[in-house]
Formats: sequence, C-alpha cells, structure tokens
Amino acid sequence: MQTTMLRPCARLNGLRPLGFSRVSLVRPGFQVVGSRNPMQLLSSNKEDGFISDDEGSYNIAAEYCALDEKGKKVAKRSLGEMEQDFLSALTAWYYEGKPTMSDEEFNLLKEELIWSGSTVAVLSTDEQRFLEASMAYAKGKPIMSDEEYDTLKAELRNKSSIVTAQGPRCSIRTKKMYADAEPDYLRMTALSLPGVLFVLGLVFVADYTSGFGLTKVIELPAPYGVVLLWGLLLPSLFVVAYALTQIGFKDNLILKAPCPSCGAENFTYFGDVFTVAGNRGQNTLECYNCKADLTFDEYKRIVVVAETSEVKAEKLAAEAAKKAAAAAKKKARAKAAVGAE
Repeated sequence: MQTTMLRPCARLNGLRPLGFSRVSLVRPGFQVVGSRNPMQLLSSNKEDGFISDDEGSYNIAAEYCALDEKGKKVAKRSLGEMEQDFLSALTAWYYEGKPTMSDEEFNLLKEELIWSGSTVAVLSTDEQRFLEASMAYAKGKPIMSDEEYDTLKAELRNKSSIVTAQGPRCSIRTKKMYADAEPDYLRMTALSLPGVLFVLGLVFVADYTSGFGLTKVIELPAPYGVVLLWGLLLPSLFVVAYALTQIGFKDNLILKAPCPSCGAENFTYFGDVFTVAGNRGQNTLECYNCKADLTFDEYKRIVVVAETSEVKAEKLAAEAAKKAAAAAKKKARAKAAVGAE
C-alpha cells in the first residue's frame, strides 16, 4: 500500500505534502526530525492508522523529508546539487532527447528551487542555454560552437545578466587581468535629473499662468483625469525630458567595474557632452587606487588591465635612467670640449 504524508505548511496556510510518492509506512505519533516543525501521519482507518492514497491524491511530495524503501530518511541535497540536476535535465531533454526524470519530478525540483531562493529556475531561455552550454563544455560534450557561445555571452552581458558575472580573473591565453563591467544606473539617472527638473519647472509655470488649469484637468472625475495624467501628461514629460538629456549627453553610458589589480571600483563615461565628442568603443583611464591603466570596452562590457602599476614604475625608472645617462654623457662632452680649448 502506498501512503502520503501531510503536514501543516506555513507557505500555503494549509496541508503540504512531504516526501516522494513512494513512502514507507510510519505509525501515527512518530515524529520526523527536520528543519521544520515535527509532523504526524493522519489516520483514515482507525484499525491501521494509515492515510490512504485516495485521500492524498492531490498532494505533491517534497524531497526534504522523503523516505526510501527501507524507511530511512533520504539525505537532503544541497542547493548547488539541485541546480545542477535541473540544468542537466534541461540539457538531456532539449539536446539529447533522453529525459532523466519524469515531468512530476522535474516540476517538483523546479518548485523546490524557487522556494529555496534559487535564480536558476526563473532564468530566461538564453540564460539557461548559456549555463547548459557551460556545463556541457566542462564535461567535454559541447552543444554549440565557440562563435555561438561568445555571441550568446556578449548578448547576455549587454543585458547585465547575472549568469555572465565572474569577477576579476586572469586569462592564460592573453596574459591579461580583466573583470566584468556593468552599467551604473544610479549615475545615469542623475544625468537625466537636469532635463526632468527643467520640464517640471515649465509645467509648474504653465499651470500657474493658466490659473491652475492643468490641476483642474487632472482633478477631473475618473476615468478622464486618470487617463489624461497617465496617458498623456506623464508620457509627454518623459519624452521631452529624455530628448533634453540626449541633447546634453548623447548616447550616454556609464560603466563601473572593480579594478582587476586591486579591486577598487572605477567608473568611465561613454558618449558626447553637448557638442564635444566623447569616448566610443574603448576608454583608458588610471585606477585611482593602484594607478594601473584600465581599458573599458563599451560593447564587450569588460575592463582589462592595460598596464599594471609595477610595469609603469619600471618604465618610468628606465626612462629616468635613460635621461640621466644622456645628461651625464652631454656633461662629459662639455668637459672634454673645455679641456681641449
């Protein structure tokens, strides 16, 4: 006989099932120890004290208190293991055509990941494809070419996807240190404040000079006032403020990234300032902390250490020594000329 265990669940304020569909018999009053409150099996038959399958047919089992065929509690998997199983199941279904688990098990696993706070189960299709490709490549079974992988990674990075964030790292091939860069939306919003304040000032002046005519229009009975406010006035203000911002800061983009050499956060601006042409594509600046030269890439959204502070110091020392040698040589020639006279 198959049985289903029930317990009160704080999530749904009702009965939430636990365990897989195959659960060994447990007598009423037996407490299962876990991270949640103790639970008991409810009896549908006074003689044997077990709950029948019919009474629990609408229940879905959760794995954190599953019992195996011997009645022992199944070891709970970590969040990383469940995420790996989730991605492996997607890869096996879409690319190999060989499902590794049933639809019920997959839905249960996805539900557990969502309740555990994992972002893997709610990723977009492209993000899941990227993670699946990364796992397949690590196993030696690539599912896409290097060009497709790089293109997909660049698209996700431009969207500031979390799956492409890796932090400062080194490249063995290029022998360079680099890190991921991301837009600084707070500073980009601050660039729009002058245009917004200017437009709001014009609206207040127009409202005052018209005897608060705009206020009276907005205060019309529903739905007229709401439609005029949200459907006409606010969108118009947004369009005008955006156009003014583009006049002052055309194609503005502010990127921020930790310095791969020291970890200090640096910022750079791409775009024009009024009629002055600004940086496009790449921009090189000096880290304010370690003085290393950093090159930001607008399209790849990465920052690369062009020259470390140590290399710069060595070059400066070599250049100073070269100048000192040239000065000493010039001085020696002057002395020789005086002696010849």
